Amino acid sequence: MTAVRADILADSTAARRYLDAAVALSAELTSVTARSAGQVLARVIPGFRLRGIEQRLSVWDLFVIWHWAAMQLVTSPRAAMRNLAHGGPVFLPWHRLYLLRLEQLLQRHSGDADAGLPYWDWAVAGGDLPTAQQLNQALWTDAFLGQPRGTVTTGPLAGHLVRIEERDDGLWSIPPRRIERAAGVRVATLPRSPDVLVALDNDRYDRDPWDTSVVTHRNVVEGWVNGPWLHNRVHVWVGGDMLPGTSPNDPVFFLNHCNVDRIWESWMTRHGRTYEPGNDVPDAPMGHRIDDDMIALLGQSFTPRQVLDPGAWYSYDVLP
Repeated sequence: MTAVRADILADSTAARRYLDAAVALSAELTSVTARSAGQVLARVIPGFRLRGIEQRLSVWDLFVIWHWAAMQLVTSPRAAMRNLAHGGPVFLPWHRLYLLRLEQLLQRHSGDADAGLPYWDWAVAGGDLPTAQQLNQALWTDAFLGQPRGTVTTGPLAGHLVRIEERDDGLWSIPPRRIERAAGVRVATLPRSPDVLVALDNDRYDRDPWDTSVVTHRNVVEGWVNGPWLHNRVHVWVGGDMLPGTSPNDPVFFLNHCNVDRIWESWMTRHGRTYEPGNDVPDAPMGHRIDDDMIALLGQSFTPRQVLDPGAWYSYDVLP
């Protein structure tokens, strides 16, 4: 059997299992310390220094560091906003690998080898609602993620701890604190279902120059076309800890990316399991070609080709 990823608002078992695991993994300390993590990152990120206090880091903290570090590693040739996880073709397969690693830990924590990460259908259960109702949807109650603005002090995630944060001067190891949000402050509304259809109807996965300027499925889903639509817009709408490169601090990050992955999976059922660029495409960015190893901090690396069909690992209850 494989995991089935379900809508968090429609499957109370999947919701409880995920939220319990998020809190537990943020409390599960590893042998990795701020100092040792900083030493490893300094070997691959020029001029890097992890500021702040010395402390042991949790499993969840390592996911935060992994995501932040991938954003610091630029491609060749260089392009604005493009790194080894964003701003180019590898955005969707890299995050598929990233989600899979957390899903495997969810399965370990729950004791259920078929447990799947839930997703948040932010278009149907958010953007399609009147603006005033988007802050009042069920997701932002104590039954699920807690309040959408301010410090999360109630609900299952009140015990979720943040130890690594990005500031203007770099990455910091900080005394453990709770999640911060500022939903609806920077942008008033979430993406809508017609925006998702635009992404699904675009029949080109990606194209030259493989950056944030192209109108392709990948770039529409990522959210660079005509402003912060789809994935980017969700980050900006939630705000707070969801804004910087350390955005996985908030477990809503994985609900967002599960929905993004679900949209990509739906696109592939329509247009085929295709990926661009190939290995021999002139000027294709290093790290974004179909057989390039993707940056992995936890577990085995994969190439984009190896994750085009996730059927051995999971499926979705319904595709958009």
